[in-house]
Amino acid sequence: MRDTVDVVFKLGLLVLLAAFLYVYHELGDVGRYGYVKDGELEYVVDSKTGVVYQGGYSMNHLTGEEGKPTK
Repeated sequence: MRDTVDVVFKLGLLVLLAAFLYVYHELGDVGRYGYVKDGELEYVVDSKTGVVYQGGYSMNHLTGEEGKPTK
């Protein structure tokens, strides 16, 4: 009887660990870069630095500083 309780307890811990890892994965960051399309406008936003990339140009939307065109 005691062995059965021990096995059930350990299986319960494994199920809780699996559930935690699943929820942690689902609620985690979706990635550093986000692709946005608004009508004909398409751009990529770097969520870590706040830089917006569009059509070869970049702009930090937090400071308003523009970057040089990328080739």
